[in-house]
Amino acid sequence: MRRIVALLSLVIVLSGCEWWQDQVYGDQSLPRIRNQADVDAYNATVSSESEKLVCQRERVVGSNLSQLVCLTVAQRERMAEDAQEAVREINSRVLTN
Repeated sequence: MRRIVALLSLVIVLSGCEWWQDQVYGDQSLPRIRNQADVDAYNATVSSESEKLVCQRERVVGSNLSQLVCLTVAQRERMAEDAQEAVREINSRVLTN
């Protein structure tokens, strides 16, 4: 039960926090991406695979509307690593209590 509550808390925090997006993007300035054609045009200008954009339609928390969320491959990998670390930290806290 504690694990479920901890995992749900993590999902809520990560999905609804605007701060998270600021941490991922940092000071990098990406052009405004509105559709797949913009993504393709941007990806044609970068040389590294980790700099290429990957865009997905995601539902905004508290809304039925979806939003196009674009992150570079490196940013998505960093988010996945950070999420895994957060889960490990929560699991270690749950197991010690």
